[in-house]
Amino acid sequence: MKTKICAHCQVEATTLYRIQTSAGGKQWVFVCEACCIKAKPRPGYRYGGTWQGYRH
Repeated sequence: MKTKICAHCQVEATTLYRIQTSAGGKQWVFVCEACCIKAKPRPGYRYGGTWQGYRH
């Protein structure tokens, strides 16, 4: 199982969400579920896919 670090809270996770917000400009970042939920109401929020560190 692979993990990555959330770009916002630095928590290690096996599932991260690729997002953009106006605060981050045009840069895509990977964030955990909690940070993704917090980012949804922000202006410029865009969802770009889910990264999963395990194989099906």
